[in-house]
Amino acid sequence: MYKGDLKRVVYLYLLNKFFIIFLILLSKEVLSPVLPADVQGIHYHTVLDALIQWDAGWYLRIAQFGYDFTSAPFFPMLPFLIYLLTFITGNEVTAGLLISNTAHLTACILLYRLVKEDYHTEIATLSVFVFLFFPTAIFFSSIYSESLFLAFTLGAFFWARRGKWLAASLTGACAALTRNVGIVIFLSLLYMQYQHHNYRLNLKKASPLLLIPASLLIFMGVLFIYTGDPLAFTHSLNTKIWGYRHFAYPGAGQLLNLKHFFYYNNYHSLFESGMALLFLYLLVMSFKYVKDRSLLIFAVLGFLIPFSSVVNNVPYGMPRYIIVLFPGYITLACLLQKSKLVIPYAIITIFLFTVVSVMFFIGRWIS
Repeated sequence: MYKGDLKRVVYLYLLNKFFIIFLILLSKEVLSPVLPADVQGIHYHTVLDALIQWDAGWYLRIAQFGYDFTSAPFFPMLPFLIYLLTFITGNEVTAGLLISNTAHLTACILLYRLVKEDYHTEIATLSVFVFLFFPTAIFFSSIYSESLFLAFTLGAFFWARRGKWLAASLTGACAALTRNVGIVIFLSLLYMQYQHHNYRLNLKKASPLLLIPASLLIFMGVLFIYTGDPLAFTHSLNTKIWGYRHFAYPGAGQLLNLKHFFYYNNYHSLFESGMALLFLYLLVMSFKYVKDRSLLIFAVLGFLIPFSSVVNNVPYGMPRYIIVLFPGYITLACLLQKSKLVIPYAIITIFLFTVVSVMFFIGRWIS
């Protein structure tokens, strides 16, 4: 990676982080007193405390006390790394934010490199901008697993493109231990290898990829030790605390979700379905703009898993779940450049990013 390319990515990354700090101070000092807020007050530092909302508390709890049946849906890589880094930082919050934001920078660099290999500098830079300022991108800066998962996922594709299948398998296994959709990386890389060998499956070279699905045995072992149920990560979701989450057909609950908006003025339902349908459009357009078909496999399967998941018969969490599906950023960058709508989009997305981030900082539910 050329020095100029690295500078370009780092500048965008730092712009994003300084803007987030500005929004935190704005939220706490100006808006918080006049807006309904629900702040947890976990950390004494204003900036750090604003970034610890909702699921961040679960990851910190697991890092400190281990698993129980209720916390089983959260995959172990992030809390494990928080636990290890706490020996250096002396504080779980600092450790968690360092991990997430370092992984965020790593993901930016890897995304830029992967996109530049297939397109050119302008599309690569625009993809990173779209990624950093996507309306719900604030989760990448908090103690959530999205940034770590995306760094591992992009690392897996990066090594696979260079024929380093063991390295790709190990980083893919780490991704599978970070989020449940990590398992689809196995099928994506298997197809990539199938392509690389003239559309033949080389069993010897494909065997390291089995590390990705096999990595789930580690998580199952941990859950068996803590809860006595190796499948607690699925069984726990189908309980009252998690809204009896279960799988249905793709798109199940979306019409009911919109009904909540039209009949009950539930604007969050509109936000949920709006983000899901926006990404569905990007997914369809990806078949035209994304050159690497293995990336499409990851995007399609990674979308279908949460798109087919319902909580009390309505979709829940799509604005957050879609942000790790990075081929959508590539497609959006191509569409923006072709239609010459980069500046209007930048204005709109920064506005939406501001609104969503402020709501997050004052403890309002986003996704």
